Amino acid sequence: MLKRGLPFALAAVLAFPALSGAATTLMPGVTYERQERTIGGKPVIVHVVRAPLQGSLYSLRPVLSLGTALGRQTVPSMQWRIAGRATTVAVNGDLFTLASGLSSGVFLRDGVLSARPNVRRSALAITFAESLLVDKFRLVGSWRAGVSPAHPLEELNRPLTRPPGVGLFTPTWGGPTPRVRGAVEIVLTGFPKALLNGFLTGTVSAVRRNGGTLVPPGGAVLQARGNARATMLAEASVGTEVTVRLQMVGFPDDAADALGGGPLLVQGGIPVRQPDEGFSPYHLLRRHPRTAVGQLADGRVLLVVVDGRSRRSAGLTNWGLAQVMTDLGAVTAMGLDGGGSSTLSMDGRVLNTPSDGSPRAVANSLMLFYYGIYAPRTTGPILSPNGDGFGDTKVVTAKVVRRSSVDLRLLRPDGSVAWRYQDVVEPGVIRRTVGASAMPEGLWRWVVEATEAASGAQSRMERIFRVNRTLGFLRLSRERMRVAPGQGGRLSASVVLTRRARLVVSVLTANGQVRRVLFRGELGPGRHAWQWDGRNAGGRVVEGGTYAIRVTATNGLGSVSLRDTVRVLRMAR
Repeated sequence: MLKRGLPFALAAVLAFPALSGAATTLMPGVTYERQERTIGGKPVIVHVVRAPLQGSLYSLRPVLSLGTALGRQTVPSMQWRIAGRATTVAVNGDLFTLASGLSSGVFLRDGVLSARPNVRRSALAITFAESLLVDKFRLVGSWRAGVSPAHPLEELNRPLTRPPGVGLFTPTWGGPTPRVRGAVEIVLTGFPKALLNGFLTGTVSAVRRNGGTLVPPGGAVLQARGNARATMLAEASVGTEVTVRLQMVGFPDDAADALGGGPLLVQGGIPVRQPDEGFSPYHLLRRHPRTAVGQLADGRVLLVVVDGRSRRSAGLTNWGLAQVMTDLGAVTAMGLDGGGSSTLSMDGRVLNTPSDGSPRAVANSLMLFYYGIYAPRTTGPILSPNGDGFGDTKVVTAKVVRRSSVDLRLLRPDGSVAWRYQDVVEPGVIRRTVGASAMPEGLWRWVVEATEAASGAQSRMERIFRVNRTLGFLRLSRERMRVAPGQGGRLSASVVLTRRARLVVSVLTANGQVRRVLFRGELGPGRHAWQWDGRNAGGRVVEGGTYAIRVTATNGLGSVSLRDTVRVLRMAR
């Protein structure tokens, strides 16, 4: 049992994604860390989110793609769909079939069952006490027409794989029922949401055959196959009242949310080496990208994604993931879908490197919801209003998802208030554009506070940025540079310094890798220029593509960078 309660105020300074080993605050109380490890002699990148589950400002919830069992969306797309209701950090959810989009296990949200559990695999139950329970559950369903005896219900929002039997399709199914020759269906109207442990009653409005029936809003469809067809035709004529019950054996009474997945990774703080959950050796023993959820002894939740299938990160075996979760302090943990599905996203911004090259559309997601005030990330922490067209203005933002009393302050480096806004606001976004040549240099603070009108819950967040006019007016001599083997090319780059600073001038690939350092040293005020001959650090002419020239200046005011791109065209001899 975890402690309840919410601190009077939560504070955080939001920065950029962390370097290896350094934790970054994503939201108040929620940290992100990018770890570079060597496991089994190979490099592995592990993305770790630690978050609270206490109080009214946080909740861990499963999210169904497009709200249907057949829907598929990327994790960022799911976040964008609910961005007005909460700020979220999310990972991909249950394993699913690529062809159909159907998840392999249970999906339960607010007590409404959309997909039944897989008896062979673990599932995650989220209790009202903010604890995570990993266990195997089993669906026990029944249907009864009028005063006739109850009959077993084998499936929910999934085609029957072993007829005979009866399956229930609710509006969450998201399409016509499966077309099956000879199948008998009854269409129910006035049917409630598929609440677990409830008595779900509707009236037969139609009897149909061969499937392909659209589930009516506020209704359901029961499909019978094999010898169950005769029973349905005999007992469930039009106008008959039909009652359905859905129960899960082993499911805790104090939980209303659950998500399938597996296998079990950590139990009682001990990694599980050989889970008996019907996964293939390819899934368990090969190195893949991986996703997991776990809980620490203090009640905080872990969301973990491991990159894989690349030179920079080889991925992990299932046993390797279990060991990593234990090393991170998990007392309980479960795997989720992996491979190309593995995605970690913050407010619609992907933090890991999906092995497909971009986020994969998946069946569902597991999200940490934050309902307090949020200061979204802006482009760059530096404001350099020197008239060069870069960093001259910045938009600072506060997002509110519940009616709240807000206090927003923009503070100068000396702590005085440059701008303030106080009011009771409805859910929405408040923006303020800052940036003027008269702004004093130094560290500025954007402080946002809110008190929810309904609950009184308080939240606070802080973002920092610097005003630094040291560096400006980056100019490249051309937009395209032609190079040839053995000859290279010619490009000039120049900047203006307003004061003495340490400079690093680098050539970067499109994905940010340094190909060459053109200059490293200290320079005084004035315009400075460098030449690039189209060669890398080893003296070889680079391949064609888009490259960036990045200039970074560092002094007592901090670091400021400028970059511009050039298209390199490689010519034949």
